[in-house]
Amino acid sequence: MKDFSASTALIVEDSAVQREHVAALLRQIGFGTVLVANDGINALLTLEQRAAPVDLVLTDLDMPGMDGVELIQQLAKRRWAANLIAASANQPRLMEAASSLPAGSAMRLLSTMPKPVRLEALQALLHDASMLALAELEQDVAPEVPNFMEIEAGLAAGEFISLYAPRVALDSGRMVGIAVQGTWRRPGRTAIDVARLLPALAGDSETIGAILLALATQSAADLHGWQEMGLSAIKLSLPLPAELLEDLGELGRLVAGIQAQDVKPGSVCWEISEAVIAACEPEALHNIGRLSLRGYGVGAVHCGRYEAKTRDFACFPLAEISIAPLFVHEAAQRSHRRPLFEGLLAMAGKLGVPACADGIENVEDWALMREMGCSTGQGPLIAAPMEGGEFVEWYKDSRQRLRDCAGHHLSDAAPPAAGTG
Repeated sequence: MKDFSASTALIVEDSAVQREHVAALLRQIGFGTVLVANDGINALLTLEQRAAPVDLVLTDLDMPGMDGVELIQQLAKRRWAANLIAASANQPRLMEAASSLPAGSAMRLLSTMPKPVRLEALQALLHDASMLALAELEQDVAPEVPNFMEIEAGLAAGEFISLYAPRVALDSGRMVGIAVQGTWRRPGRTAIDVARLLPALAGDSETIGAILLALATQSAADLHGWQEMGLSAIKLSLPLPAELLEDLGELGRLVAGIQAQDVKPGSVCWEISEAVIAACEPEALHNIGRLSLRGYGVGAVHCGRYEAKTRDFACFPLAEISIAPLFVHEAAQRSHRRPLFEGLLAMAGKLGVPACADGIENVEDWALMREMGCSTGQGPLIAAPMEGGEFVEWYKDSRQRLRDCAGHHLSDAAPPAAGTG
């Protein structure tokens, strides 16, 4: 029998009974780590948080939110699983799953299986299958974790760059804000997204604080320049990791960096994660309250991963809730997403907080988000994240296109590359 003690599997199944049943089977077979998720969206969020591929994904196909077929396509695209088993009681859906894996995918489809999954069948399959070794997949996707000395040198050299994703009002196309992202551009080496780097630094508030301070200071300086040019209505949305909420010293340095650029607190919104909301730690609540009292906005990113309730969100003085791209992507083409949106927007409505849809890729999604009650949006249709030097030209060139999108004058509009006109 093969040894799976060092292997990790992810079970994706909306039925709690079936989910625990299959997880128990894999533990009995010998898998060292078994993760679970109740639908495709939570599966991707689990893998994103893990920041490393898994050896095996065993997924149901008929699930709300993001079904198994779409999950398979996303897993292949992101290279987050080495091997796949698709299970369903519906034979046509199994055939659909088998054909949904893109040609040339590095992920290996081991088999499709009827439900309920049985120990003998699963054991025989895993024993006989030619599984792709995780090392073969990880050689291209394993995250690099630089050490503190490298990060410190990168900060000193100005290699951490702020990128700006414009946010617009969905009813008019008017620019209302900019979501700040970050990238570490290392000469002669692959760039690293700051959002992917931070989980690897979990608990290190000093290093995380230094990175966020560099991005916040740079962003505030750019915002001050744009405001001097007359773009006074633009607000920055900056990420605020949990580590900095728990470290008053680092949080103070971050706020001081903003103030040094002569930017008013009302022009900045700090975005916290749903994990912070769900944990509802007294210290985090206290420090967020301090930011709010000083005039800063506080926003939350809702990803559905941590099952935070309306009462949890109500504990925080929120000015906005952002809906993660996994919910927004191709929402107009996938009608089973609508109940998810209705629940999210109903919660925002109860709190009296506007919602921002992140991940808008076409005008159909734009129209659906506006119809369902999102007031603002961002995503590839609006613009790819860009550097500060590209923003002004993009803004001049894109105003009419964004107004057309809001008025549905375009059947589908790919945004021009920043700075190309």
